Amino acid sequence: MRIKSLIALLLLSIAGTTMAQPAESHLVGPGKRGRFNGQSHIEVDLGQKNALVVGFKDFAQLEARRNIDSVLRLFVNDYRRVIDSTQNPLGGTHILFRLGDINRTLDVRHHPQPTTSFRFMAGKADPVLVKTQQDTLQIVWSSATTPLTYYDFSAYMLVNSLGHVERLLQNEGVNGKLQEALLAARHYKHHDLTSPRMSFDLRYRHEGTSIGTNFINPGLAKNPFLIFQPTIGVGLIRSQWVPSVNLDIQFVPTRFKGVGYSVGYLTNFFFQNPTDGQGLIQRNDFLTVGVAFYRKNSDGRTPAFDRLRTSFSVGFLAHRSGDYFAKNTIRLSGTIYQKGFIKIQPELYMNGFFKKVYPGVRIGFGL
Repeated sequence: MRIKSLIALLLLSIAGTTMAQPAESHLVGPGKRGRFNGQSHIEVDLGQKNALVVGFKDFAQLEARRNIDSVLRLFVNDYRRVIDSTQNPLGGTHILFRLGDINRTLDVRHHPQPTTSFRFMAGKADPVLVKTQQDTLQIVWSSATTPLTYYDFSAYMLVNSLGHVERLLQNEGVNGKLQEALLAARHYKHHDLTSPRMSFDLRYRHEGTSIGTNFINPGLAKNPFLIFQPTIGVGLIRSQWVPSVNLDIQFVPTRFKGVGYSVGYLTNFFFQNPTDGQGLIQRNDFLTVGVAFYRKNSDGRTPAFDRLRTSFSVGFLAHRSGDYFAKNTIRLSGTIYQKGFIKIQPELYMNGFFKKVYPGVRIGFGL
């Protein structure tokens, strides 16, 4: 079979920033936002599924580096000198363009296309070979001699082919639409998005007379929140199995650090069989305070608040019935394992400060 033509058609698939993206947004959807550096993001639609995405920590950075066209001209001139014509044009290319104080660096990575796709079109005798991967140009300002894993500010050009960057510059560039997006952010009614205390995502589209602005989750950058964690469990305390009910309310001061602080209430139920044959239930409750640490997401930057690494808590006897615990009993506990809804928590009980210490272990089921 002879192939006479090659076109870069973008299929609606997602596998990273170097892949062809759907027309809706590069920022909305599971895992999409995490592919880009920055606390806030602005996505500018450049037409034909090309886009500019700028990730930044605060609005002042964006104001200082808004002349993206001048940087793109530098890139076009530099890339002409190093472009590898032997590379398969179907593959995707990711370029990290680092602008230092006294030099510029191009770090080039090629991604082979995992499948070969053919498209048959009416009126054409031969099939068309289809490119399914976009190319990505990431621009950063850094004086580091080696690439970093994360940058506070990055500008991404997501294009059908890196050769289209020069074509975009010849038409109208990207500065004009970026300035319009910045103006829309300044005029946002509900928050002052130019404040370093705020974060937001914005998708901006301007085609002809049609202008679209879509603000996504604008608000405080730290975005503190509460996590409610009800749990039922059973513990082994002094060779006796003890069922329990627990409710923790956890305060997470910032979504960028995987640390939460909690206050909770734990109720233990003790069952006894008196000599008269009547069952007796005794309840002993602990008021607890603690701290929890969470693992990172797959991107290695942001915490995953559904993946607990470990936790520690201290509890004080708040309600006592029977003589199972002394009045001054203190409970120390931690989480050493969690998978799904299951938690394993070793415990230490003591009368006062490390007096008459005895261990325990609890298996919990819950959030």
